[in-house]
Amino acid sequence: RGDLGVEIPYEQIPTVQEEITRVCRELNKPVIVASQLLESMVEYPTPTRAEVADVSEAVRQYADALMLSGESAIGPYGQKALSVLQMASSRMELWSREENRQSILHQRPLGESLPDRIAEQICNCAVEMANNLGVDAIFVYTKHGQMATLLSRNRPYPPIFAFTSDKGTRMALNLQWGVIPVLVDLRDDEMEANITMTMELIKRKGMLKPGDVVMVVSDLASTHINYSAFQSIQVKTVV
Repeated sequence: RGDLGVEIPYEQIPTVQEEITRVCRELNKPVIVASQLLESMVEYPTPTRAEVADVSEAVRQYADALMLSGESAIGPYGQKALSVLQMASSRMELWSREENRQSILHQRPLGESLPDRIAEQICNCAVEMANNLGVDAIFVYTKHGQMATLLSRNRPYPPIFAFTSDKGTRMALNLQWGVIPVLVDLRDDEMEANITMTMELIKRKGMLKPGDVVMVVSDLASTHINYSAFQSIQVKTVV
């Protein structure tokens, strides 16, 4: 936003920011809002009310991430600035969900091949079902993170647990909105074993409990059976 403010008049920045954020979501590109979010905390231990409102507006627009710059790079209150950012963001997310203010995203088709278009539709339908059913979590099993990003694009109400055996994919998915990436050893040919193993893992971490409902999608393809077997949406109850 700093460079953006140099290129266009100040009064246009809020609308341009919202438009850029929306277009990035449509194109399934991670979008970060940065620069001067809590600028006063470079010198002072508390933010201004206007800065907190600015942070909240970026969260309301469903940006993937908010980034501090001078506040944490040179300011003496870097840790406190991070705490303020976290508290303001969490509260706004909770309020937005309580008020059901999820914005309807124009589903711009992205894939060119049939498998890619099928994956998009599965993710779109999965998020709609997850919101309508009130499931407690979405589990996605992925090698390269594509289906996790497509789920995140729709900004579902429940958290997305993305299970992958690739370290690079796990690191990249940390940026995606609402995604909790988990590095695990996945088996292409044993989907039920993957589901059982990951449910136990998340349950041990205290992030799910018996009786919770989980929606499951996957882009793991086996070389031994038809790929269409993995193009499905499942709903599981944690036991």
